[in-house]
Amino acid sequence: MRFGVCCGLDSAARVLEAGFDYVELGAGSIFGGAEYDPTSLRGLPVEATNLFFSGDIKLFGPERTSWREYVERMLTRAAEAGVQVMVVGSGGARRSPEGTDPSQAEAEFVSIAAEIQEMARPFGIVIAPESLNRSETNVGNDLAAFATALVAAGSGYTADSYHVLYEWRADGGSEPATDPEFFAQQMPTKPDHVHLASAERVLPRGDDPELQAFAAQLRELGYDGRVSLEARHDGSPEALRDALDGMKALFQ
Repeated sequence: MRFGVCCGLDSAARVLEAGFDYVELGAGSIFGGAEYDPTSLRGLPVEATNLFFSGDIKLFGPERTSWREYVERMLTRAAEAGVQVMVVGSGGARRSPEGTDPSQAEAEFVSIAAEIQEMARPFGIVIAPESLNRSETNVGNDLAAFATALVAAGSGYTADSYHVLYEWRADGGSEPATDPEFFAQQMPTKPDHVHLASAERVLPRGDDPELQAFAAQLRELGYDGRVSLEARHDGSPEALRDALDGMKALFQ
């Protein structure tokens, strides 16, 4: 298993010095623009990316924009940088506008993800959308249904502990989410990537019972891939090392 951190390019050196295996950078800002400087990534293990679509791209509604040229450009550059998995969150791009049907938009988003996966396949890149919480978007909030549809369509998916736990609370869960059956339902098949943070989106601890249950289901599925920290922290070497210790304790 490999451990990384979702971070900016300016924090990458600190992350690696703390002992992490790779960094997960924002795809849109690095690979999506008209200008691209590959020398800024030289020597960096950028094995994963997030923030796939830039903020000016809209996938649905009257402001719908074209995206295929943008994706082709990003995939070519990402492959050259060694990226192996690209997370698609992009809540603004995939939000279903007011007056439209979010369920129809979600079905269309799954089809878009599958098409992007076909575009990415020659590059050896896995496309792995993540569920987001309902404060961020209205498309793809339920990981269980979202993951099932994505996998059936031929796409990968990302399991994000924070978003799963946020939705548990938003749906009225008053007790900690520690029931193995809950996580078995949320992750019915092995994910292609994992984001990790506590329910409060702070650094994970090895003794957090909710994250222990989350990690246990991943072990049950035979997951042995990448786990990226996506949590609030001060970026200090001490905080990063503590986070890495907590992550390793959860998955040992």
